Amino acid sequence: MKRAIPFLLLFLAIALLVGGCAAGSRQAKQAPSIPLGAGPKIQFVRFKTSDALVLSGRIFGNGDTAVILGHMYRSDQTSWLEAARVLSSRGFRVLTFDFRGYGLSGGVKEIPKIDRDMQAALDFMGRSNKRVFLIGASMGGTAALRVAAKTRVAGVATVSAPAEFMGLRAGNIVDIKGPKLFIAAAHDDGAPETARRFYFEAAEPKELQILPGAEHGTNMMQSPDSKALKRLVDWLKRNN
Repeated sequence: MKRAIPFLLLFLAIALLVGGCAAGSRQAKQAPSIPLGAGPKIQFVRFKTSDALVLSGRIFGNGDTAVILGHMYRSDQTSWLEAARVLSSRGFRVLTFDFRGYGLSGGVKEIPKIDRDMQAALDFMGRSNKRVFLIGASMGGTAALRVAAKTRVAGVATVSAPAEFMGLRAGNIVDIKGPKLFIAAAHDDGAPETARRFYFEAAEPKELQILPGAEHGTNMMQSPDSKALKRLVDWLKRNN
């Protein structure tokens, strides 16, 4: 029995060591930031909407000016990854986030209410950045326009945004102050016509970019060499 005690103590010590390593691994996976290759770090964040839902987001890089990226239908914030990398490397502080019911965010998918999510993102980033640009793809662009029509922002840009989508409406484009950019692919169903309509209704300053192809939303921005992403970066730099 006496000989068994040292072995028992050794077994307990090994178990505690392994348990500690496992706990360390779990803690590392939940760390607030991780390296993104040779580029910026990602900070994982959460923030609440006006109706008390908790949304999940990621902040890329640092900078005095913030850029919020709203994702398109049947997607999530990861669809903006390439653009977030590029924009943060240009000195912007970039937030991607999941709309309610998408990705890691709480709630269920309620598209008519995602403008509340965009407003919550704006309020969250506005705490530490005085200048905030709203950028949205497809339904994310519709939500961005709706918020920008009610709350002054540094600028707003849309990529393939519809005027109305499943109960979500863009609002009064003429009420939006500051720079505006409307991007669409020439053969993306009704997207170019809607972009032209937004441009016609909007007050100056405003820009319209109808680009070759038929890609929709963030599908136009999956390469750092994409024309849509280059136009967006150029617009942000000129209006910052």
